Amino acid sequence: MNYTISQYGASLRASTLGAELCSYIDATRQERIWPGQADIWPGHAPVLFPLVGAPKNGEVRFAGKAYPVRKHGFLASREFTLVEQGSNFLHFAAEADEETRASYPYAFAVHILHFLRPDGFMTEFRVQNCDIRPMPYCIGGHPGFCCPMEPDAVFEDYLLRFEKPETGEIVVCPDGELIRGHEFLPALAGGQELSLSHTYFDEKDALIFPALASRQVDLIHRESRRGIRFQFADFDVLGVWTKPGVRADYLCLEPWVGLNAYADETGNFEDKPFVRTVQPGETHTLRYSTTLLS
Repeated sequence: MNYTISQYGASLRASTLGAELCSYIDATRQERIWPGQADIWPGHAPVLFPLVGAPKNGEVRFAGKAYPVRKHGFLASREFTLVEQGSNFLHFAAEADEETRASYPYAFAVHILHFLRPDGFMTEFRVQNCDIRPMPYCIGGHPGFCCPMEPDAVFEDYLLRFEKPETGEIVVCPDGELIRGHEFLPALAGGQELSLSHTYFDEKDALIFPALASRQVDLIHRESRRGIRFQFADFDVLGVWTKPGVRADYLCLEPWVGLNAYADETGNFEDKPFVRTVQPGETHTLRYSTTLLS
């Protein structure tokens, strides 16, 4: 079921399926979220949990026991409950059950909130440990933004402008599955701007930045400088992706706690980079936000 809220001249729509944000229409009536297309990428802004990226051999081990899990985990296909709706927010929640324990052996609750703001929107994740043991987890956002955003513009008219100078380090994950090393993007090394090109994604699948100095990046037109500002202070990694080989008009900016599996990793979930652990009875809260730049 879909729920819509309107405030500040804008509207936001989200679904109980995965608590996914499906639409954000700004005050000028412009859609900012990729509407989804079955033959390209049907998603809008799925939530990744308890795994980010692909596992090794289709499984991970918790306390030495192997559990099957698919890429990006299972939360995007879970039905959530609408807990509360306000004039400027939607609050969804889902809990563990027998099906989730087959892949992730912990009692948990995940709350996802979407907020309308005067100049954009914010998404909040709350990861609650309902178990009697410390609970390791990964979590990530996967919002897809329409790009281009201006009439007569094309994807290649846009660039990413990072908050701080960056080395350009990315992980090498050419098939979108296992990480097989690291490399550096010469076009970004030591700078703050990276011009967009579909060629990057045709060659590398995704640009996954594991060591950014920035926690803010602008997706903007190179001349008008209009676009969006994406802030992700609570996350460790930024993934940048659009489907290779199709030249689609969207770009995903993905804030992650976690990474794809390394080809040579142990397979133990606790050993994965950027895994966080929430103690029994405690809750971790993480937020990312999108601000319109005009």
